[in-house]
Amino acid sequence: MNLEKLAQLAGVSLGTVSKAFSGSHEIGEQTRNRIFELAKEHNCFEKYYKAKREKKVIAVICPELESSYYCSIVSRIESELNRQGAMMFLALSGFNAKKEAEIVSYLISSKSADGILIVAASSRVRFNKDVPIVAVNTKRDLSEVDCINVAFKDTIIEAIKYLKDCGHKKIAYIGEMHTKAKLNMFLNAMQHNDLDVNPKWLFTEKARFEEAGKAATEKIFAMENQPTAIFCAYDNVALGAIEAIKKHGKSVPDDFSIIGIDDIPIASHVNVSLTTIKSNNNTICDMAVELLLKKIESKFFSLRQKISLRTELVKRNSVKKIN
Repeated sequence: MNLEKLAQLAGVSLGTVSKAFSGSHEIGEQTRNRIFELAKEHNCFEKYYKAKREKKVIAVICPELESSYYCSIVSRIESELNRQGAMMFLALSGFNAKKEAEIVSYLISSKSADGILIVAASSRVRFNKDVPIVAVNTKRDLSEVDCINVAFKDTIIEAIKYLKDCGHKKIAYIGEMHTKAKLNMFLNAMQHNDLDVNPKWLFTEKARFEEAGKAATEKIFAMENQPTAIFCAYDNVALGAIEAIKKHGKSVPDDFSIIGIDDIPIASHVNVSLTTIKSNNNTICDMAVELLLKKIESKFFSLRQKISLRTELVKRNSVKKIN
């Protein structure tokens, strides 16, 4: 029994049934009781009834909180939800697609949240008509729900062009196990800029964050043929690479030029301010919260959207022109 059939049995509109179950004061007591009795008779009352909450409850599913990147996203989402009079509870998926899917399934079946916001989804996110879901920074082909993503592809092409224009043709890439998409975009950018890729300079480290940058840079120093520039999957990796370069008595940008991604707060405050790609996560988080709350308030706000926001290359002091 769906809401449409229930509305037909009750002789009212679909909107009236939806408002009755959401506790709207626009619905008269007699009409509400008739709808509820029919729902109980057809064993679907518990499915659609939600006890009136003082605040909307939003479940946020995030891979982790170890990185400053995800911490900043969760913090921004919580801040915006608080501003909108809603409250958040958080679940961590650990980049595990099965665990993420189990969390989503539980939240939907238990009706413990009014809406779900998924950050960097690992699983295929299915559309659910009862619990609105919005995905942030996730692969489009993994999602059947509203998605708000950052568009890195064109800006990475721009970043590699910037290195090329500065005389750099020998460019390395440093990433880790969760940044394979960035590696593919790097390879595409190198091809787009007619630059050769040296497979020996492509590093996907088991370590993460600064340790990934340090580990890969140590490997670079063990090579006779070294790159002049390093493109990093995110800023923490770049900061680790800079630290390793200094350890070897070399410097950025005099000996190596470096570019990161995300523009984390410390990127502009280190000794050599980092050239990076700004991902505009605050805007994305605010848009995701606004869209999710709209869908919660109106079941008829059903158009599923795929939104991509441009990123921005921020040029600082970690890139140098060479002959």
